[in-house]
Amino acid sequence: MKGLLLEQKFVILFEVMRNSIKKIISLLLLVGAVSANAASLELKVKQQKTLPNGNAYGLESGIYFELTDLEPFIMYKLQYSEDLKSWTDLVHLGTHKMAMTSPYWTWKELPPYQCFFRIVVAW
Repeated sequence: MKGLLLEQKFVILFEVMRNSIKKIISLLLLVGAVSANAASLELKVKQQKTLPNGNAYGLESGIYFELTDLEPFIMYKLQYSEDLKSWTDLVHLGTHKMAMTSPYWTWKELPPYQCFFRIVVAW
């Protein structure tokens, strides 16, 4: 570097700083995108109530979901999958607030096999 002119040293320094700034900005954008709140769901299982004599009464056993961290006025889809590769829509949900409860499904209304659930933005 002894033989370089002051202008050449400045150009080299400028290029190094520019590349470092690009990396820092990219890292900040990535962290911001990853840390954004994503909608989440919690599975709630309800058992049918029984009287002391063993007779069932009330709502049949089934499930519903508690949905949180929603964006207001966004359409979401609740989906299920058996293999985590192909997803089938269970219901479309329109929101007007940050949290809500999904519809209730009895075990007869759900797929007969073990499955996974997720919530995604519809459009």
